[in-house]
Amino acid sequence: MLDVLAYCHDVRVWTPGVRYAAELAAGLGGTLTGLHVAPPWPTREPPGAPPSLMAELLAHTQEAVRTAMEADGSFISWAGGVGVESVKWHVALGDAAEVLAVASNWSDVTVIDRRIGDRDDTMGLICEMLLSGVVCIAVPDNGYALTRLDRITIAFDGSPASIRALHAGMPFMQRAAHVLLIRCNHEDEGCATTVPAAFDPQRYLAGHGIKVDMEPVDNVGPRAEAILEAASRNRTDLLVSGASGKRHLGECCLDETPGHLLSCVGIPLLMAH
Repeated sequence: MLDVLAYCHDVRVWTPGVRYAAELAAGLGGTLTGLHVAPPWPTREPPGAPPSLMAELLAHTQEAVRTAMEADGSFISWAGGVGVESVKWHVALGDAAEVLAVASNWSDVTVIDRRIGDRDDTMGLICEMLLSGVVCIAVPDNGYALTRLDRITIAFDGSPASIRALHAGMPFMQRAAHVLLIRCNHEDEGCATTVPAAFDPQRYLAGHGIKVDMEPVDNVGPRAEAILEAASRNRTDLLVSGASGKRHLGECCLDETPGHLLSCVGIPLLMAH
């Protein structure tokens, strides 16, 4: 059974990411947990603000929490209509990245809308989650399509992150009709000669009853673009990739290829660090 956590940043509408999570749980016979994270209680007035502002901030936070708490019935009813048999709803206060990192320990995968360039931009949040060890499926907010797992593409470079992503994607690959494994070099190698990994992904997947087609990626040109081109040619429903990266001066940053994939891919993207 797959435990799916859906990050519900908006409790008024169920966004493409939340819909994807619900259909994923329904299709795989799993559980679905909806999680909304409200801002923490204000503890002090901003410098120079009038005394009445603190009361307004508290009232605003209380109203946001009340609205989120009251959304449990509509979420559970809606998810049940999608076909999910086991549904839960939780509301938490605090920093979204910290809350999701803790809550994700109780789930196999966390689904989040990938939003870019607006006030609800989630790119930084997704990076924080990934580097905290959360397995994420980032769903583009450029429209909604029925969740499909017929064709899956894996970007594999032999790194620990790509191995963890491959392992996390196993429940989905076992449902797929076609799995394409794109074999490429680790970015840290810095050379054109492929060094065989001790971990054999093709043998590993075959041992779990998953047959894959292999395709190498040339070292000429941006590797992420080659992966995206292969995924498009394969009519991919879900792209699986490692999320190598690091924290630097308090900021999270993915390496070039996973960062480009997260920014540009037009289909759901499963990533693990």
